Amino acid sequence: MSSSFDHVIYRRFADKQVNLLRLKDDKCQVEKQCEELLWKRLKANELQCEIDACKERIRLLELLNTETALNIVKGRKDVAALIETNKQRADRLPRYEDRVSRLQKFVANLSEDVEERRQSLQKIQDELKHVIRSSIQQLVQYIFPIAQVPPAQSEEDNETQDTVSALAEATRTAYVKGKWVFTDSSGELHHCIVAPSLPGSGDYSAYNAWVAANRDGVPSGNSDVDHNAAYNISAALTYTTQLINVLAFYLDVWLPAKLSYSDFCSHEMSDHQFARRVARLNTNILHLCFSQNVNPELLRPSHTLQNVLHLLNTQVSDLGRQGPFEVDCNLTKSLEEQLARELGQNDSSDSEDESDNLPMEWEAVPHVSCPESSPGPMSLGSQQTLTSTQQATSMAGGLVTSAAASIASIWRGWTGNR
Repeated sequence: MSSSFDHVIYRRFADKQVNLLRLKDDKCQVEKQCEELLWKRLKANELQCEIDACKERIRLLELLNTETALNIVKGRKDVAALIETNKQRADRLPRYEDRVSRLQKFVANLSEDVEERRQSLQKIQDELKHVIRSSIQQLVQYIFPIAQVPPAQSEEDNETQDTVSALAEATRTAYVKGKWVFTDSSGELHHCIVAPSLPGSGDYSAYNAWVAANRDGVPSGNSDVDHNAAYNISAALTYTTQLINVLAFYLDVWLPAKLSYSDFCSHEMSDHQFARRVARLNTNILHLCFSQNVNPELLRPSHTLQNVLHLLNTQVSDLGRQGPFEVDCNLTKSLEEQLARELGQNDSSDSEDESDNLPMEWEAVPHVSCPESSPGPMSLGSQQTLTSTQQATSMAGGLVTSAAASIASIWRGWTGNR
């Protein structure tokens, strides 16, 4: 600040201070006026924003109203279409009700027809069972009679009974292949079929003992042909095999093991061959027993004719039944274990016997020409007559052939020329 003054101001400080206060007051008034104007402007802007928002909402509501109106129109059209569809369906409903009623009557008639056919089938099965039982009864009564033969009772005194029993036991044993074998089982229960008999215990070792003692095919000079246990067992097994095959034919059961009538009487068999064929026979018998609902607890795998008697006894079996069957696996497993061991035996000398097993798939059958028959109501009856005649002829031929083989076996047994 310089100390040089160019001019002099004649106003007083007090006046200037008053002027300053006045200016400040004016400034405050102007600021208040500006604030009032600014508040009005802000209020106007706020109102304008609210107005714009309301206009936007109004526009959106108008759009929503328009869309709602369009949806209402579309909904009315859909409702009209649904009403028309429901009307058409309501018009068709009586027809469907009538159709449902007819179907219910048809199902009821079919149920009655099925029940009638089921009763007819049951009646036919009962008649067939009666015919089968009658045929089997005649078969067992006239062709293959089976009876139990009790053991022979000794009439010696009590003092000599033990000695005689010991001597008799010694005479009925033979030393074959390093072990003692009973060659006579007359002291136990037997089952007789036709004329020969089988031990009730299922022990057929007398046959193996005889084959081992007469390996050359010529019996020893002192052998008693009339009471030869081997011939007796062979003939009895032959008859039993024939009976089982005929029973399988009557019962319409497919046997699991193939066994011919002459397998036990054509030639001497080795131990393995004999055991395997006996096991096959017992397997077939067990299969027949299972198919006729014989209680497995009554069966013994090695008791051949005893199992056959259970099969023929209508008090313990449903002889003549048809259809599938089911057996408890645990019971059958215990019965088949012994037979499975014997069926599994094999040696090189029995190779020709391997063909005894049943074929697993197709089997060739001979071609049988059937005569042509003219069409008409009598053709079916003629075909049935021809079929029954062929079956009867085949059955009769099999019986004659098997009977001839059995008689030849017994004749060789009695004459000793085997």
